[in-house]
Amino acid sequence: MTIQYSVPDICDNFSDYIQVGDIHFQSYGKKKSFYGQVETLFCPDDNSLVKKLLNTNGNNKVLVVDASSNAHTSMVGDQIAAAAKKNNWAGIIVNGYIRDIEVIANIDIGVLAKASVPLKTNKDDFGKQGVNLYFNNVIIKPGFWIYVDTNGWVVSKNKLEF
Repeated sequence: MTIQYSVPDICDNFSDYIQVGDIHFQSYGKKKSFYGQVETLFCPDDNSLVKKLLNTNGNNKVLVVDASSNAHTSMVGDQIAAAAKKNNWAGIIVNGYIRDIEVIANIDIGVLAKASVPLKTNKDDFGKQGVNLYFNNVIIKPGFWIYVDTNGWVVSKNKLEF
C-alpha cells in the first residue's frame, strides 16, 4: 500500500523526528515521490556492491549509496536501475553520479543523484554495506526511513505514521 505524503508536510508535522537532507540531488527516475526503509553502501569508485545488492529482493527499501561525491565515474546506469525496479526496490539515492539518464527517466523507480557522468566504475568488489553514512549534517543508518518528493528528502529513525 502506498501512503500519501509531501516532504513539506512531514517537515511541518514531524520536525522533532526527522533530519532534513541538505544535499540537493537531481531526480532522474520516473518515480518522483518514493519512500522506504534504508539500506546503505559506502563504495567510491566501484559499483560492484551496488549491482549485487540491487539484484536481490529490495522489499520496497531505498538504497542510499555514498560514493564520496565521486564525479569521474557513474554508480548506477540503466541496467542497474532496471534490476532494482524488477527486484522491488523503492528507490536509489546516490551521493555521486549516474549515467544513462535518458533511459532511467522511463524506469518506474525513484533515483536521486548529484548529476550524470558517462564513465563506468571499477569492478573490484570494493565497499561496505550496512554502514552509517554522513551526508553533511544528516546521519543515515541502515533501518532508518527516508521520504523523497520533488521538494527534497528527509530521514527518520522510525517509519512515520500519517
